Amino acid sequence: MISIDDHEIELAEHLLLPDGETFDDQRRAVIRCMESKDIQACPGSGKTTALLAKLSILARKLPFKGNKGICVLTHTNVAVNEIKEKLENKADILFEYPNHFGTIQSFVNKYLAIPAYINKFGKRPARIDNDIYYEYLERKRNSLPYGVRTFIEKSFLDLAALRFSINDFDIISKTSDGPPFLQPTVTSYQQIKGLKLGILNEGILSYDDAYSLAYWYLRKYPSLKDVISERFDYIFIDEMQDTDDKQQGILEMAIDQEKVVVQRIGDSNQSIFNSSWEIRDGYLSISDSKRFSSIIADRVKNICLVPQDLTGNAAIENIQPKLIVFDDSSIANVIPKFGDLILDHNLDTANKNVFKAVGWVGKSNTNRTIPSYYETFGALGGREREDYFSLLDYLAAARNRQQGNSLSTSRKYIIAAILKCLRLLGIKKSNGIPYTETSFVDFLSEENKAFFDEFNLKLLNWCNRLFSAQDITSELVEFIRNDLCTQFGGKVNSALTTFLMTPAVHTLTIEQKADAYIHTREQRKISIDVSNIHSVKGETHTATLYLETFYKKYDIQSMIEYMKGNHKPPKGVTLQNALKMAYVGMTRPTHLLCVAIHIGGCEQHLDDLAAAGWEIYRI
Repeated sequence: MISIDDHEIELAEHLLLPDGETFDDQRRAVIRCMESKDIQACPGSGKTTALLAKLSILARKLPFKGNKGICVLTHTNVAVNEIKEKLENKADILFEYPNHFGTIQSFVNKYLAIPAYINKFGKRPARIDNDIYYEYLERKRNSLPYGVRTFIEKSFLDLAALRFSINDFDIISKTSDGPPFLQPTVTSYQQIKGLKLGILNEGILSYDDAYSLAYWYLRKYPSLKDVISERFDYIFIDEMQDTDDKQQGILEMAIDQEKVVVQRIGDSNQSIFNSSWEIRDGYLSISDSKRFSSIIADRVKNICLVPQDLTGNAAIENIQPKLIVFDDSSIANVIPKFGDLILDHNLDTANKNVFKAVGWVGKSNTNRTIPSYYETFGALGGREREDYFSLLDYLAAARNRQQGNSLSTSRKYIIAAILKCLRLLGIKKSNGIPYTETSFVDFLSEENKAFFDEFNLKLLNWCNRLFSAQDITSELVEFIRNDLCTQFGGKVNSALTTFLMTPAVHTLTIEQKADAYIHTREQRKISIDVSNIHSVKGETHTATLYLETFYKKYDIQSMIEYMKGNHKPPKGVTLQNALKMAYVGMTRPTHLLCVAIHIGGCEQHLDDLAAAGWEIYRI
């Protein structure tokens, strides 16, 4: 068995850590461990850095006996690129045969879905990409008989929400692996299945299609497990808590854990993406966080599914966590109060400051949700919109942020530039709200189908060419000046001309972000982004405000005892999910944690909460 000594760890420290810093005993134990093991790492623990240290050491020992390699699985291309950047050229061999370094999706595509497709259809798939698939599906739906299209519309059926079952090729709902969404003998079911099989046969696959093919291939050829397991000595899975049941099932079917060392790294308390990861006995732990202060660690360590040792960073200033208590008449003042607290502690002067207000439920309903605090949340598209000063800036951003082989980045920035043009022309929807990508596409498909089809063909061509580093500027300018303006009844103005002709400067203004509240006090200005929990997972903020929202119950009210520091095993899925969300949200800030709660859910508990270390502000 391979071993790692102190000298090798010291070399990794020089490579990855700031001058003078070293790995402590917990992290050294993780780096040295070369047997199958789970690693439970608290938020902000630097677990990825510990993994990088191990990989940089193992890279010097490659290739292993029998020319076996290492497999590293992450969940996003962003994570892959970050690891590449930190290792620089010190571990290029990790990205060469026989090693595999990439997302779980790339692993499934390379070793299972593509070979399965070749086996089943006798050719390689043309593209495995959700965006391309959804566009293709939308165009192909018109080939369905009129009666089926009428059924889809009347049933409010979303074709994109249907997928092949991983157990067979029945068509099921995206949210379950249950029976077909209709009786297989029904004509509409047969037509829809035929449509999806036709697209599959043409080689346009969604990510879900890749998994269905992978499961089919593993069932047909069980010996694939031995073949894959012979290739790798070690498999490291980062952010294991984000691995859903479908992905776990694939890994279990494709890897013989009796032959391969498998280390799963993550935090089971942050499993908010429908993961059922259960940590194996004898796991290793990294319990101290580099991210947040000691006082934040003390407040949040019991607001989770399973209590874990949690130690904060003593080098970060301790600011007592705040509880902002509001009533129906003062709810609109919650985020402004958060802004005042940020300024009171001079956090606006910190380098690279990030301020966010986050909540679980983002859609308006009759109960409190994020729009209850910030009325326009989601009206401009929900997520932060990058708003540049020129068309060339958008195209440069598309090139610079390209990830993997997907065209989605190119598509995102081209459409964002077009939406910017509509805003400069003053063109909005009938309700006065600027167009989002969804409403823009819906408008075109409903109002001018011929234009919509032509636009999709042009968009696909632009994406392919931009992906290949070709210049599409002149064609895009011509389309915007002529086709777009004609379609929407706009007239080229000076603002649009400036946007189209200005050289790239890559400047972004905070006032132009979607879902950002601008707080001003005495000539001081800060931007507070308003987001849902899922979109901030993995982020680090200077200050975070956690907003109470309703999902079957009011989440903060339901966990009052945990807020007091009194932990007991949570009963019921709703409370368990609320604790997962709260733990993820409340472990984002480095300096200031605030929680908003309605007076009706906490009035009789305020003294206990104050005694537990929460500073109370009633507004």
